[in-house]
This record gives sequence, structure tokens and C-alpha cells, in this order.
Amino acid sequence: MGLAEDYIHGLSQVQYHFGSGRDLPARSHATQSDRDHVAILDGLALLLVFAPKGDVVATSYWRSAKELKLLWAKNEPVDDSGQLRYIEDLLGNIKKGTKADELLYMVIAMCREKIFHRVKKLAKSFGVSQEKQRQKESNLWEFDETKEPHQKLEAVLKAAGWLEYKPTVYVLDNFTRFVGTVTRNSESADFWNILYFSWSVTSVADLNKVLNQEQVRYLGKLGDYVRIIQHMPSLLKKAGKAEITVEQVLTQCILLIPFS
Repeated sequence: MGLAEDYIHGLSQVQYHFGSGRDLPARSHATQSDRDHVAILDGLALLLVFAPKGDVVATSYWRSAKELKLLWAKNEPVDDSGQLRYIEDLLGNIKKGTKADELLYMVIAMCREKIFHRVKKLAKSFGVSQEKQRQKESNLWEFDETKEPHQKLEAVLKAAGWLEYKPTVYVLDNFTRFVGTVTRNSESADFWNILYFSWSVTSVADLNKVLNQEQVRYLGKLGDYVRIIQHMPSLLKKAGKAEITVEQVLTQCILLIPFS
């Protein structure tokens, strides 16, 4: 994780300010505001990853008195009109105050393949699939109400409304088996529930004391979709009354052939 965080931190340095500005400090010395800045740019990149594999995105922004321009680049230039319009529509809806619940459906519609890929990784980490539901087993999360990390998990689930009708072990087992049944053609509502549940449980700081590292990582990657949507308004606050625009930065590879 250290190398990935440093890489993202480096990408976020590509920022231009109106008036005086400063480079972000090294990650180890970054303030919470600096970390939020990196998280927002990281999240923007996440919302622009559509393919299951090999889809790489870098993001930054340029700010002046009258404009905040979001800059993004992919390893392969995008010419699909739907994909190009998607991020503009998403930002426009955020600026209008559209609820996060509705915004997430927009993201699911465009990022379905990537989200499904991550859901299947999560299912595999729990050993479940459409064919293997582990129905004869119980308490797949090994939930223990006597342990503090497990109590924190239960409190978060209760606060989020997930335990309104069923006990904790039932809800956790039901979610896990449900993840195994999802296909790429499942209803958007199915993916919506998985993303929000993942976001809820990964808000628990000690979740790694409940699940193994791999399971926590996959849940975190799914929960990130909700986290970035909730962070987006703070990016738009930077714009103030300035116009927000989006621009794809086209990259190219130049092959250098040595001459003898």
C-alpha cells in the first residue's frame, strides 16, 4: 500500500494554482487537508475506470479565478461520447445537490464491469459463488459479540439500519452469500446494496481484527465508490463561483529508434 499511496500522492502534485501556490508535502508530513486533496483526486480516477483490467487513469485540476478545470488522462484515449459525457453529468449533478444515493446509480451504470470484477474478488475471498453458497455453514465472518472490534462492527451496522429486522450473524452471512450470486447482468440495486454495505463495514477501523487482510481490502475497494461521492462536494467548494469544466489530456507514446 505504501508504494501505491506514494504514486497517487505524486500524481496529485500535478496541480496549478491561481495566484500563489505550494507543492504538497511528502505524504508522511501531509496535513488532513492535503490528504483530502489526494483522496479526492484518487477518487476521481476511480470513477473513470470502466474496464475490469488494464484501465489506468491519472487526474489533476487547474484552477483560476473564473474556472476550475478537471484534467484526466488514460493509458488509452477515450472517444466514446457516453463516457466523455458521464463525468460532466456526474459533476453537474453533484453541483446541483443531487443525493449520493442517486449519484451512485450513475456510477454503477458506467463502471459496472469494474465493480463486478471487484465483487467477484470479494466473493472468492469468502469462498462463495453461485454454485457454492456454504448454506450448511453459519457465521461466515466468525462474529463474536464478546470482542470489541466485533462490537464496533455491530454498532456501525445498527446505526446504518442494516440490523433493523435481522440479527448480526444473519445479516453478515446473507450479504456474503448474496455477493456470490451476483452476475454482471444483476440489477443496479444489487450493486448499490453491495457498495453501501461495504462502505458501512469498512468505516470500522478495526475491521482487520474481524476479517483477514484480503477481505478487508476488497470490501474497502467497493466502499470507495461511496466514499468518493461523499467527498466530491468538497472539491466543488474549491471552485466557488468559478465554472467547472472537464478536459481529457491525450497522451501518446513515442518510439525512439537508435541509429548506428
